[in-house]
Amino acid sequence: MANTAVHDEAHAGGAVSSMLWIAAAFVAMFSVLAINGRPLFYFDTVGYISQGTEALDKLGVRSESPLHKRNAAARAEGESNAALPETTEIDADHTVDGSRSAPYALLAGLLARMGILEGLIALNAIAVMLSVWLPMRVAQRQLGLHVSLAQMVCLPIIIASLGSLPFFVAYLMPDTMAPVLILSIATLTVFGRSMSWWELLLAVGIGAFAVVSHLSHLAIATLLVPVSVLVARLLSRDRWWLPPAFVLIILGIGFAEQSMLRTAAKEVANAEVVIKPYITARMIQDGPGFRYLEQTCPDADVPTCKLYDALMLSDDPDRLTATRIVFEKSERLGSFRLMEPWDQKLVAEDQIPFFFAVLWDAPLDTTLAFIKNTLIQSYWVSVEMTLPDDGIVAQNAGVTGLILGEFDHGRLSRNLDWLGPVTTMQFMLYAVSLLVTAGLLIWPARVPARIKALVVVLLVGILVNALVCAGISQPATRFGARVIWLLPLGATILVLFFRRSRQFYPGVNG
Repeated sequence: MANTAVHDEAHAGGAVSSMLWIAAAFVAMFSVLAINGRPLFYFDTVGYISQGTEALDKLGVRSESPLHKRNAAARAEGESNAALPETTEIDADHTVDGSRSAPYALLAGLLARMGILEGLIALNAIAVMLSVWLPMRVAQRQLGLHVSLAQMVCLPIIIASLGSLPFFVAYLMPDTMAPVLILSIATLTVFGRSMSWWELLLAVGIGAFAVVSHLSHLAIATLLVPVSVLVARLLSRDRWWLPPAFVLIILGIGFAEQSMLRTAAKEVANAEVVIKPYITARMIQDGPGFRYLEQTCPDADVPTCKLYDALMLSDDPDRLTATRIVFEKSERLGSFRLMEPWDQKLVAEDQIPFFFAVLWDAPLDTTLAFIKNTLIQSYWVSVEMTLPDDGIVAQNAGVTGLILGEFDHGRLSRNLDWLGPVTTMQFMLYAVSLLVTAGLLIWPARVPARIKALVVVLLVGILVNALVCAGISQPATRFGARVIWLLPLGATILVLFFRRSRQFYPGVNG
């Protein structure tokens, strides 16, 4: 009886401790939201809401639009095109912009109509928690832990929250799903052979939602498949193919979503899905693409020559930057957006053939440009782009759907004096995390091999994210910052398992 009472008391104490750890992790993830007083958002936040609202209308789910205040204000000012916000879509008839995720847009539109758009923030936090909990749960079962599972999950999240994590949790954009995808793929790669069926379903489910939440995530998953094959094969020869097979399921769901989007666009709206020519613009800015057009155009068989003609209407060097090419509308800096709508569609559809044509024409220069952009993107990790400026606030003005009020500046974005010191502190955190990670990965026989493999996949995922974002679009702090918190998270996991090995299993490499 006495032993039972002691056991019950210890169990109760452990449950309370676990709840405190979990509460601390969520407080850390929600810290930026609490300090700012409202969510963070971007130019394209209203684009997702608008696209989701329009899709819901086409599906027959009709209610008051979260854009009604914006539209009413626009009508009061006599604007003729008040139904939608300022848009960056391709203007050709019967086209649907495939640059945004349809599932994420539907979710954003639905939550905005319900007046609980902050649900995206809750989704971010829960996805992060689950994607860290899964590998640690399996590690507890397979390797043993010297502390509670809650501490093994929550302490790395709390340390990661000293970096960019809470800024992206508070961000009404799908960026948090990129590191969640990398975590899911890392978990399946390292532990897929020893996970239960429901753990596998959960990991694949989280990864599937993450891969369909942004087009760049599909590219990240594609490039991580060979990484998964190599790591799984090095860890074990027994059913080494099984973990990559689970990763391929996630990738297959991503491609299936793209196929379904095209079918739905055709059936519902008699439209084609077209993706803005990000790759074309990137290759032009890097140089090989522009030189190829100089040598090739005019050529009626090369649709991108139409873009070259538009670029030649100005001699301002800034017109050749990727962002200007895709989005700018002024006569001095614009090109793509100034073209006829049908020509925009042709150029957009030509970007993959254009990429391979340029790669064939200048393989070394193209490869070096990708490497350069990847290296630049790898250390561009400031959270500055999560903070709305006046232009972003104006773009989202009048949109409803938030519990906390209008889309407006919060305490953090009204005065940016704090940004410099915080950026320096975060860079120091990342630098220390990288040194710790490198040291513990090299240190023999102290951290279990599977934990090292997990962190290696996270590191490769950070580099793959840099390659995809810088290669398809252009280096930007937002793209680097969205995944860089995986570095302190992985370093903390290594340290915890290093302590476990030192205290309980010295010299054992599990």
